[in-house]
Amino acid sequence: QGLDMSIEQGKIYTMIGGNGTGKTTLFNLITGFIQPTYGEVFYFSKIHHEERSLSKNLNKIKKHIGFTPQHNSFYPKLTVMENLMHFGRLYGLDKKTLKENIQNLLEFTHLTHHKNKLAEHLSGGMQKRLDISCSLVHRPKILVLDEPTADLDPVLQKEILHLLQEVNKQGITVVFASHHLESIEKICNKVVIIHDGRVHSYGSLDEIRAPFVKDHFRIKLPKGADQEHIIERLRGLPIKNIVQHRHSLVITPNHVGRTMSELMEIIKDEGLQLNDLHFKKATLDEVFENIVEGRQ
Repeated sequence: QGLDMSIEQGKIYTMIGGNGTGKTTLFNLITGFIQPTYGEVFYFSKIHHEERSLSKNLNKIKKHIGFTPQHNSFYPKLTVMENLMHFGRLYGLDKKTLKENIQNLLEFTHLTHHKNKLAEHLSGGMQKRLDISCSLVHRPKILVLDEPTADLDPVLQKEILHLLQEVNKQGITVVFASHHLESIEKICNKVVIIHDGRVHSYGSLDEIRAPFVKDHFRIKLPKGADQEHIIERLRGLPIKNIVQHRHSLVITPNHVGRTMSELMEIIKDEGLQLNDLHFKKATLDEVFENIVEGRQ
């Protein structure tokens, strides 16, 4: 539905969306596996300094794209080396180039000591590294991955995301989908949120979070403090809301700087000991939850 977005070279993009929202379809479109019923996918050619239609230049452009689907695409009964050789030949690489690329990939993905193992005998993390390697064997300019951290434990998720960062440092644009929102905040440059078959939000992390800002202060006060009196004074500040939790007050400000300054004055005037002050920004989880529940 009316999808319109641009992907910049050299960035890391994360696609976020629930099951059935269209992420896989979008990946199939930008990699040329399916053709749009209307509209067009364009890739910019630095050589010709112009945009080129993917559908009209499919064979040329696909040579610059690597795609790792959610489920393993390697052959379990082949060794690591045999898999890389097979995928390299599919891209039409000559023997010398293929040999050099494989050697570099084995070292880069830490698969050198496993090159003669059958793929089915590799650990889950190593299998994912092999899958990504098969998509990089032709040295593409853009790598697209559908849920690369799915079904991996937290340690392996971190390893794979670090690997994607290293891939990006080589100048390769990385576009991937993920449900592990807390982890991806640390590595992505741009976020695309897909909901109900359309791009709902698109931009940097700060731009995505802006409409859902939940910055707040959490103040822990000593036992015995007259919280009702303090709350009454706080209501005169530029704040949206005050929530009381035992010996804590959670304050959502309208204006962070001004609220902070006046808050500290009240604390000082009341002669109170400020035990803790916490400042929190909205997470991607909170942003996505708001979108799914129709609050934005």
